[in-house]
Amino acid sequence: MRGWKLACLVLFMMALIAPSCGKKGDPFLARKTTSIRVVDLKGAWQGDYIELKGGVSDSADTADRAVTGSRVHYAIYPAAEPPCDGCPIAFQGFHSYGPEVVREGRFLCKIPGALRGNIYYFEVQLAGEKGILGPASNRARVLVE
Repeated sequence: MRGWKLACLVLFMMALIAPSCGKKGDPFLARKTTSIRVVDLKGAWQGDYIELKGGVSDSADTADRAVTGSRVHYAIYPAAEPPCDGCPIAFQGFHSYGPEVVREGRFLCKIPGALRGNIYYFEVQLAGEKGILGPASNRARVLVE
């Protein structure tokens, strides 16, 4: 009887230390991504507002119906103290917009409330299915005089 108990104990211990049969991954679901993005972003001061516009690129050619919104990141610097060319820009916040900013493969957004004597920097991320943000656009610089 004693040998039987010892054999069961040895088999149980071997089962505990046996190597796993597969690769362990992160305990999270994979995040979905979207490739929808604004390209060639440009900004201009229009007197009462800043106008941002650019093209929309999507590798799946479904950009107009796939955009569910956008996030426009901004940074404001005094015109007398601009950041150096090529310096990183610390964005200070963002504005969210709905799908109305994308029509016929173009991005167009009007931002009110800009103050004279400042330089504004913008980057745009378009949101796809379930609000998932795509890659950031190029950076646009607007001097408000």
